[in-house]
Amino acid sequence: MDYKLLLDTAVMAGELMLANGAETYRVEDTMHRMLSLSGLKTTEAFVMVTGFLVTLDDPSIQSMTVTRRIQSRGTNLSIIDEINSISRGLCGGELELEEAFRQIKKLKKEPHPPQAFLLANAGVAAAFALTYGGTWQEAFVAGVAGFFMAICLYLCSCMKLPSFFGILLSAVVISLFAGGLLKFLPIIGNLDSIIIAAIMPLVPGVAITNAVFDTLHGDYISGSARMMEAFVVAASVAMGIVIGLRFIQ
Repeated sequence: MDYKLLLDTAVMAGELMLANGAETYRVEDTMHRMLSLSGLKTTEAFVMVTGFLVTLDDPSIQSMTVTRRIQSRGTNLSIIDEINSISRGLCGGELELEEAFRQIKKLKKEPHPPQAFLLANAGVAAAFALTYGGTWQEAFVAGVAGFFMAICLYLCSCMKLPSFFGILLSAVVISLFAGGLLKFLPIIGNLDSIIIAAIMPLVPGVAITNAVFDTLHGDYISGSARMMEAFVVAASVAMGIVIGLRFIQ
């Protein structure tokens, strides 16, 4: 077996999973199952929120260790599901190692187009407005606010700004757009309902859920880090909304 290729496959899979919102224990389990296919004496995967360390070692080979730092994290459950399927196929003997590596590399090279990200955020914001009992006019305004928010997030990501500032600026955009529009056209709807619906894509629900899962699985460092991350996101959203509303008052 090509141990280097197996290690590269597991590392790429773990990197994608951790960057797209997977729980720490899930990343560790997936990487360990893939590395165990080597049959070597030592196969270790130590994962935290901000990075991981994997090792292959055996008396018959020279030890191989890889470290990866995860600079940015988001939420894309589709990629996590696809990597889980690839891992099951590889561990179950349905996929060759080379094919598994090729499929995971394809996922890394072909992220979802930005248009899908923009439209998805707009649709989520509009749907939440209707879920909370808003009118179609409020849903439309919330959807447009969510669209501009997604543009701001995407641009901040392209400029590699820290996530705190990206979320803060996106929340400012939401409150400026919704507050400014309703200031001139108050008949459209309720400002509170529109802002609440528009910020829902920013709410760190997945981070809080993963923090609980990691803590229950004994990963206290990762659980605490994710909880702190959720707090920072919530604080940046609140600050952004307040700053935006101050500008239009």
